[in-house]
Amino acid sequence: MGIRITRRQALKTGAAGLVLTSPIGIAPKYIRPARAAGLAPGMTGGPTGFPGAERYQYNEDMPEGRAIEGIKKLKAEGKAPEKLSFLLFSGAIGQFTKPFPEGAPTVHDVWKEETGIEVEFSGSGEVEMVTKVLQDITTQAGVYDIYSALWSNVGDLVATGGIVNLDPYVEQYKPDWNDPERGAPTAEIADLLYKYAGSYYTISFDGDFQTWVYRKDLFEDPENVKEFSDRYGWELGKPQTWEHADNIAEFFAEKGMNGTVNLFSPFWGLGTYFMRYVGQDNPNFQYFDDDGNPLLETELGIKTAEEHVRSRQWANKDALSWTWSEAYGSMAQGTGVMMSTYTNLRKFNDRMNADGTPATPASGKLGSFLPVGNWFGDDLIRRSVLYLNINAEVSAQSEYPEAAYLFLQWASCSRIFSWMSGNPAGYFDPFQKANFDDPLVQQTYHKDHVEVIQETIKRSAPTINFAGQSAFDNGLDEELQRALIGDITPEEAMKNASKKWRKIIKKKGEDKMIEAIRASNKAAWPTIVDKA
Repeated sequence: MGIRITRRQALKTGAAGLVLTSPIGIAPKYIRPARAAGLAPGMTGGPTGFPGAERYQYNEDMPEGRAIEGIKKLKAEGKAPEKLSFLLFSGAIGQFTKPFPEGAPTVHDVWKEETGIEVEFSGSGEVEMVTKVLQDITTQAGVYDIYSALWSNVGDLVATGGIVNLDPYVEQYKPDWNDPERGAPTAEIADLLYKYAGSYYTISFDGDFQTWVYRKDLFEDPENVKEFSDRYGWELGKPQTWEHADNIAEFFAEKGMNGTVNLFSPFWGLGTYFMRYVGQDNPNFQYFDDDGNPLLETELGIKTAEEHVRSRQWANKDALSWTWSEAYGSMAQGTGVMMSTYTNLRKFNDRMNADGTPATPASGKLGSFLPVGNWFGDDLIRRSVLYLNINAEVSAQSEYPEAAYLFLQWASCSRIFSWMSGNPAGYFDPFQKANFDDPLVQQTYHKDHVEVIQETIKRSAPTINFAGQSAFDNGLDEELQRALIGDITPEEAMKNASKKWRKIIKKKGEDKMIEAIRASNKAAWPTIVDKA
């Protein structure tokens, strides 16, 4: 019988061989002349070949450059692989592997050219991803160096012990995730997106703050304006409240359109429900009280469910099976009127072809508006939520956790991520301050939409993100679906969901869960109040 060599052993041997045979290729300050010729003065790395490329370049004093220098040192010590394996959402892989803009290299090509390390991407769908990650962890398969997960899954992953605490690497290499000029919008949001229980475990690659998009041509049509005003007593325009949004949805649904394209299906529809939920009180309506009691079956919780179920009638007849893909298709084809969704809808649907013709029937017809909410006297509580959001984690089974981390730091810091998030080849969305000022991001996302995204973030609440999140979400979702198809009333759904949530808390340990709930109730919830 021959000697069996595992994939990881082969990679490790290959990396050691590289050290012996190619020492010049890993010199800390080494840059090939062709690359150096396209770099701005003082820069040591980054993309070249297109106008404005210097915005995304860096030197060893910048976080992207520190990551590259760290990799070179690891290679010199024989502690880096020839290849890293990254389990990534399929819809985002193109932002690493497809060039943007014209004349540019790919993000992956720049990384590989500067480090000699290939990144192998394996794709998965949004719903299946957490199952694949948990399977790799629980079976100790060790297939991947890097996982992807939804931001809200991180607490459950930490509880498994399957992902690496990144605190030592963050301290050593100093990413710019919380940089006040270039990083996350606020220190609280930085903690929300990158930390769990006070430590760095996860790295944000997305900005899924649910943002409203609408058909501005329909809203501005004089005939629609008059007819709407005569019926509802207020002028058709950007809605301020859920009542106004429901009026608009009803009006256009009766004209044969999808009055609302908000999602209602399993998994996807929870974002729609949570948006309506968190704005039911001033300044926020929480999911639990400070003693860990679910608030779903309170008067406001039941009111939210009733409104959510009622609004289903103004959506497409197949809305209970629609994912974001079908909903985006409705908005692109002009059959949908408005939708609060992931911030890339206009990047994909509101664009022009290279020859100047509209890429979709909706191109040039879309606008954006602030979250809707509810009035409390003179206070208007406009609220959205952070729902889904793609993050990355280092597998605790990786033989090269530091190298995996350094790739993620390089790709997620504000220079490379600004370049990457503007790329229409994937659905990573901008969320860092530097992203919003970037010309490529403003070009693909539209400047007016970028401004609305920034204001939406200020008004966005987190969804559940502590250990048990999947069980909480699934329990609620099951009952909402039963209410949406008419099997039970919204009130019954909330009472059933509350019972499920109490059982989850008891099973996981009441003291521990109440502590997590109290921390969640205070962290990163919006405080902004709009006035009359």
